[in-house]
Amino acid sequence: MKHPPSNQAFGPTISRVSDVMAHIQRYAFRGVSKLANDAGVSMSSLSRLNNHKTNPSFVTVARITTAIEKQLGFHIDPRDLVSENGQFLTRYACDLVRCPGCLPENALDEFGQRTPAYSRIKSGQWVTSRYPAGTPKKGITHE
Repeated sequence: MKHPPSNQAFGPTISRVSDVMAHIQRYAFRGVSKLANDAGVSMSSLSRLNNHKTNPSFVTVARITTAIEKQLGFHIDPRDLVSENGQFLTRYACDLVRCPGCLPENALDEFGQRTPAYSRIKSGQWVTSRYPAGTPKKGITHE
């Protein structure tokens, strides 16, 4: 059963942790379990975060950020991994991880053609795999 978003003053939390994980070799296979272990958080917490089912605590985001930074070899701002309403400090996921430009796995269908959501998105210029062009300015439509 789906529940409507709460009427809290804050907007929904949008995570692009899974998008960053896709850029890190260590997390290419069994990434959730490896990152959860590296960060010292539960797999279920990380899974809920990746599936936009929870608003994580600061400590959880800080631990995940530290583990990701260790793999990337440079510092990133936690607000580039998780944000309210999907407004990230670094707009594009590829810029965040210093990728020369790619598209996420879900940008292509089973025949190698771009999906409609990615028809106008250039390589390296996507915000999150769920919201490639970014989130709407006045909130987010929940699926």
